[in-house]
Amino acid sequence: MGEETYKKYKIMRDPRIKKRILIITAYVAIFLTAVFLVYGVVSKDPTCSDGNQNQNEKGVDCGGTCSPCRDISASQDISVVESDFVFGGNDTYDALVRISNSNSSVGASSFSYKASLKDASGAVLDEKTGKGFVMPAESKYLIILGFSVSGNDNPSSLDFVVSEVKWEEFTKYQKPQLGVYSKRFSLLSDIVGGEAYGVLRNESGFDFASIKVNVILRDSANKPLALNTTVINTVKSGEERDFKLIWPYQLPGEVKNIETEAEADTYNTQNFIKTYVPDRSFQFQQ
Repeated sequence: MGEETYKKYKIMRDPRIKKRILIITAYVAIFLTAVFLVYGVVSKDPTCSDGNQNQNEKGVDCGGTCSPCRDISASQDISVVESDFVFGGNDTYDALVRISNSNSSVGASSFSYKASLKDASGAVLDEKTGKGFVMPAESKYLIILGFSVSGNDNPSSLDFVVSEVKWEEFTKYQKPQLGVYSKRFSLLSDIVGGEAYGVLRNESGFDFASIKVNVILRDSANKPLALNTTVINTVKSGEERDFKLIWPYQLPGEVKNIETEAEADTYNTQNFIKTYVPDRSFQFQQ
C-alpha cells in the first residue's frame, strides 16, 4: 500500500470524519426532502379554474382541454337608458346620455358615438361625434357639451348612436373606488347663474394621472337643469381634491339634487399602474 493510499485509509477510519460525513449527509437529506414537499404544495397541476393560461388553453381557463372560450363578439350591445338635453347658454345646448353595459366580464375599451340634436321635424340642428369606454357591468354618464343652435331653432329630440365597439374580456376586475363628497350648489352673488362645489376622494389603491367628474343638476322632478364636467389631474391614492363648476346664466328651474360621477380611464396604461389587464380583445363593428 502506497503512502498516499495509506493516508486516505487512515482518514476514512477516523471516527470523527465518519461522524461529520453522517451529519452532512443527514442535513442534505432533510433539505432535499423539505424542497420536495414545498414544491409539491406550491406547484399544483394545471387546471381549468386556476386563473392561469398554463396548458394548451387558447385563453385563461378556456379553450384546448378546457371548455370553449366565450365568443366576446357575441356580447350584449351597449344600451342607452337615459338621454336628454339642456340649455347651455349663448345659443348652445348640452346633452346627457346614460349608457349601460350588461356584460359582467366584458367591457369596451373604445367605442365611437354620434349625438344628433334635432328639431320637431327631425332636421338635424347640430351633431357631435366622439369616443368613449365602458367597464364590465357598468352604467355611466356621457356629457356632451356645446351643441350650437341658432336663436330661431328649437331642439326637440336627441339621437345617440354607438358604433365601432372594441370589446375586451376581463378576469379579476375591480372598479376603482372614487367618491365625491361635500356637494353643494349656490347662486352667484355678483352675476346671474350658479356654482357647484364638491370634493373628490381617490379611495382606490392607485395613483391616477387624471380623473373626470361629471356633474348633473336636477330639479324636484329629477329633470336635468344643467350639465358640466371637469378633469382633475394627478390624484394620488387616498388624496382629496376639491372642484368648482360655474354656470354663468339663468337656470331653467330650482336645483334640488346634485348628481356626480367620477371615472378614471382604466384602459389607458399611462393613467395608472394596472393590476388587472384585458385577457383578450376583439374588434366588433356594429
